[in-house]
Amino acid sequence: MRTKKYLLGLLALGLFALSLAACGGGASDIQGIEWQWVSLVETQPASQSLVPDSENYTIVFNADDTVVIKADCKMVLGDYTVSRSDLTIETGISTMVICGEDSADVFYLGLIEQIASYELKDGRLELGLADDAGTMGFQDGGPAE
Repeated sequence: MRTKKYLLGLLALGLFALSLAACGGGASDIQGIEWQWVSLVETQPASQSLVPDSENYTIVFNADDTVVIKADCKMVLGDYTVSRSDLTIETGISTMVICGEDSADVFYLGLIEQIASYELKDGRLELGLADDAGTMGFQDGGPAE
């Protein structure tokens, strides 16, 4: 009888661990891909923009919860946290390069710091901004190098 309770307890613990793995983390579907920024939809004021030179504005989510961001001529390293569909990114060290007047590097990095959620839709990554301010759309640019 005691062995049966022990086995049932182990089974329950295993199922609990599997449910945590399914609910938390969950970022494996976006990891290891170079995501290229292709669009921005803002809610206030309402606007929609396409991003020229999307290959210059990328983000890669690594399995070790680090992120590599390319913002035109800058490279930025940071950390990210995922819980279900919630996503936060904390930028860290960056190359100290000035990309120039025509660059969207500062704007892009400012948006990255406002990310609050993520969703995959038809192979595209949609990153939701805090306070429902809008979404950043990314296309799969292939495996991260």
